[in-house]
Amino acid sequence: MFKINIAFFTSLFFLFSCYSKAQTENKAIKTEAHSTDKGSPIFNTNKADCITLPFGYSDISKRKTVDSILAAVQDENKLKELNALQFEKSIKKNLVLLPEEYDVFLPFSNNVNEKYDQIKIASHFVCYEDYSLYFMAVYNTVQYAQPFIEKIYLLSTKDGKLIDMKRIYLNHQGEMGFTNYTLFNIDKNYIISLQDYELTENPFQLKSLQKYQILPSGKFARYYDHDGLYKNDEEQGMVKNHHKEGKWIESKANGSVDLQKYPEFTDPYTYLEAEYKNGLPVGTWKFYKLLQKYNDETGEPLFNTRKKGQLIYTEMYKEGILGK
Repeated sequence: MFKINIAFFTSLFFLFSCYSKAQTENKAIKTEAHSTDKGSPIFNTNKADCITLPFGYSDISKRKTVDSILAAVQDENKLKELNALQFEKSIKKNLVLLPEEYDVFLPFSNNVNEKYDQIKIASHFVCYEDYSLYFMAVYNTVQYAQPFIEKIYLLSTKDGKLIDMKRIYLNHQGEMGFTNYTLFNIDKNYIISLQDYELTENPFQLKSLQKYQILPSGKFARYYDHDGLYKNDEEQGMVKNHHKEGKWIESKANGSVDLQKYPEFTDPYTYLEAEYKNGLPVGTWKFYKLLQKYNDETGEPLFNTRKKGQLIYTEMYKEGILGK
């Protein structure tokens, strides 16, 4: 088993966290994956270990009830398939920082600081043209006697260089029985489907399925089945060649808003005027306070009351990379 350079990964996770603080999607990390152990690569490069697609939970779009969701999460056969990826290369550190957002921020903090004893990268991976996609598992060893995989991240790499990173799996057991799940599927065309589930005291509401595609640059971008105007409760804009193009309006939770520092914002939602080219952020993004009313009984936001408030801050992008 290869020796792991702890200092490298500590720096890696710190860079990911700092970068993720200001971005909402399509992060690009320019970090070299240095060799360890006399030139041996950190990532397995043996093409014989490339997995066959599709892989994951192929029926997530059909699971629309709490019972069906729990059955999927607890499916022993699926858990065996995940473990069959062979998470063998272990990174051990008391505290790591990992980005949590891919259009959805959980929770509403800039960084997720949790104590873990085990972070492992799988030996088996996805081969995609000139890129390799590696699975990284974060094990929960704190809350329960028996460690289990709580999160899985997909790392996009080329020639040992990390390009992008996205969380594709979540099994978070919260307090008072509240839980958050994310299930994934990677189809034979390398389209990544993600389905979020949140089980709370409120009536269960199924979140919309989101799809992602690997761009020629190696970055992850939202993928849409149909071109043309797209609109739902959180975002609207034009889709071209299955990706976001031009001006978009997005009303979502925003982890960059410090509610303690700016209590006048009252909640973590913002009204975003964004711009995309070929699925990647470009130009100036303007974040405004989101004005909205809430249901008196459930506390849920009323989407038809949403409108733009005062300007909070701006971000400037070039070819998907945040400039300032």
